[in-house]
Amino acid sequence: MRHDVLVRPVVLELVLADRDPVPAPVELRYARSEPYAVLLAFPTVHPREVVWRFSRGLLAQGLIESAGEGDVRLRPLDTPSPDTLVEIELRCPGQRAVFRAPRVVLEEYLARTEEIVAFGTEHEWLDLDHAVAMLRLAPPACPERGP
Repeated sequence: MRHDVLVRPVVLELVLADRDPVPAPVELRYARSEPYAVLLAFPTVHPREVVWRFSRGLLAQGLIESAGEGDVRLRPLDTPSPDTLVEIELRCPGQRAVFRAPRVVLEEYLARTEEIVAFGTEHEWLDLDHAVAMLRLAPPACPERGP
């Protein structure tokens, strides 16, 4: 049976300059209604969560090589076992956060998204009215800075 939505709780590591990594619980989300996008949702103390949308293709590419030129960048981490971790870098003007994710978790998640929408068939599921509505309603990825 096919489902329309895939949600996977994951604990990433937030990489800090002067301290040990900090656990960062997030949800990976994928929906047939947004067939090209993967969402990374961070809970907050506020009623609204912080959500980053990026290409499912970017996730796939970032599992095997450095990928991304904009706000979201992924790359396999150079470690003695390079297949173990993937670095996820999230950027916005004046801010940057780096996370580490278990590669196997991301690979399994990506494979499960294909059960919902196979790669190469995204256009068959695209709802342009929904996509335009999401663009109008989406808050900016980064908080605005004051004067």
